[in-house]
Amino acid sequence: MRRPVRPRGLPRRPRGLPRRPRGRTGHPRRRLRPASIRARLTWIVAVCALLPLLAGAGLAAGSLRDYLAREAVDYTGRQVASVPRLVDYDPDSQLFYTAGKLRDDPRLEVSTGVEDRQPNWEPGPRMPDHEPSHGGDVLSLWPWTDPGSRTPAVSYIQAGTDGLYLHVANRLQDEQRRLDHIVWLLGGAVLVVTAALAGATWFVTGRVLRPVEAIRTQFAELTARHLDRRVPVPDTRDEVARLATTMNETLDQLQAAVDQQRRFVGDASHELRSPLAALRAELEIALAHPEHARWTAVAEAALGDTRRLQSITTDLLLLARLDATATEGLPGAQPVDLTALVREELGRRPPGPRALALHLDDPEPPLTVHGRHTLIARLLGNLLDNAERHAEHTVTVRLGHDPGRGLAVLHVEDDGPGIPPADRRRVFERFTRLDDARTRATGGTGLGLAIAHHIATVHRGTLAVTDSPRGARFTTTLPCADLTI
Repeated sequence: MRRPVRPRGLPRRPRGLPRRPRGRTGHPRRRLRPASIRARLTWIVAVCALLPLLAGAGLAAGSLRDYLAREAVDYTGRQVASVPRLVDYDPDSQLFYTAGKLRDDPRLEVSTGVEDRQPNWEPGPRMPDHEPSHGGDVLSLWPWTDPGSRTPAVSYIQAGTDGLYLHVANRLQDEQRRLDHIVWLLGGAVLVVTAALAGATWFVTGRVLRPVEAIRTQFAELTARHLDRRVPVPDTRDEVARLATTMNETLDQLQAAVDQQRRFVGDASHELRSPLAALRAELEIALAHPEHARWTAVAEAALGDTRRLQSITTDLLLLARLDATATEGLPGAQPVDLTALVREELGRRPPGPRALALHLDDPEPPLTVHGRHTLIARLLGNLLDNAERHAEHTVTVRLGHDPGRGLAVLHVEDDGPGIPPADRRRVFERFTRLDDARTRATGGTGLGLAIAHHIATVHRGTLAVTDSPRGARFTTTLPCADLTI
C-alpha cells in the first residue's frame, strides 16, 4: 500500500510529539470539561423540584377550571331565575321582559328569535340538552387558546308561543380571564420557587464544598519536597472535617515513612560505603607495593569486610521482606513451641569471646505461640547477640506467661552498662548506635534490634526495653496460640 502524499506547504509533525486522539469520524476528540458536583446537585434539585411543582400546579389549575365552569352554569341559571315573574303571566311577555332585564349583564349574551315549532313544544324555561360535563369542554388552561370566549357553550333557553324563544348564553370571557390569570400566577410561582431552590442549592453547595476546594488546592501543591504541608480542617465537625483530618493523618504517616526511607537510604549507603572503602584501600595498597604486602593478612581483612557487607545486605533484604509482610499479613504462620525454640536456640549457640552464663527459667507446660519459627528464632538470636555484645559476665533468658492477657513473655537480660531511658525507643531504629554501648568495633550492623522489633510487630506482639536492676532488659510479648494453658 502506498503512503499518502502530504500536500506541499503543510508543516510536518515533530518527532516525539504524541498524536491527538481521533474519534470514529477522524476528527480530533474534544476533551470534555467534567461537570462539577455543585452544578450536578443544582440541576438535580431543580428538576426534582420542577416536576412535582408542575404536577401540583396542573392539578390546581384543573380544579379551578372545573369550579369556574360550574360557577358559570350556576351564574347563568341564577341570573335568569332572578328575573321577577309578571303578575299577569304571559309566556311571550315574560320572555321579552326577561330579555330586557338580562341585556345589561356584560357576562351574558341574550338573543330572541322564532323557529319552527318542534314536537312537544311548551312555553317556559328549558336548559340545554348537553351541559358541559367538564371544565375542559368550555375553558382552556392555555392562556393563548380560549375556546370559551369564541364559542359560548353554557346556554339557557326560554320558550314562548308559536316558536318564539329566548337564548341566554354565558360568554365565559370573565371566567377565562380569571383562569388565565391564575395559570400565569401558578406558572410564575413554579418558576420562582424552582429558581429559588436552585439558587439556594447553588449557594449552600458552594459553601459546603468551599473547604473541599481548599483541600484540593492545598493537596495539589503537595510534592515530595513539601510533605510538611497539611490541608485545612474546617470547624464544621462534619464529613468534610473528618475527611481533612484523615488526610492529614495519612500525610503524617506518609511524611514519617518518607523521612524514615530517606534516613534508611542515607544510613545504608554510609554503612555500605565504609567496608567498601576499607576493602578498596587495602587492595590498592597491597597492589601498589606487592613486594611488601602480606597477602594472607590482606585476604583475611578483605574477607572480614566482605562478611560485613554480606551481613548488612542480608539484614536489609530481611527488613524489606518484613516491611512487605506488615502490609500483606504473615504468610506461613503456624503454632510454634516457644519453650522448645528457646532451648534449641540457646543450645546451638557457639561459645562467645567471653564466658557467659545463660539461665533459662521456663514454665510448665510449654508455651505455644502462632507465627513463623524462623522469624521468632531470628528475633531471639538478635536479642542474644546484642546481650552477649554488651554483657560483662552473665546473660539471662527468662520465659513466662501472662494468663490475664494470654501472652507469652520473653526476657533477655545482660549485666552490661544498660540503656539510658531517653534512648530506649531510639535503639529500635535502623542503624542506631549508642556512643557508650554500641560501636562498630563490637561488630554490630545497627539493624539487629530493628529487625527484632519488626518481627515482634508482624507477630502482633511487642518488644521494649524495661527496667532492670542492672544492665539492659529486652522484654518481648507474643500472643499465645493456646489460651487454655
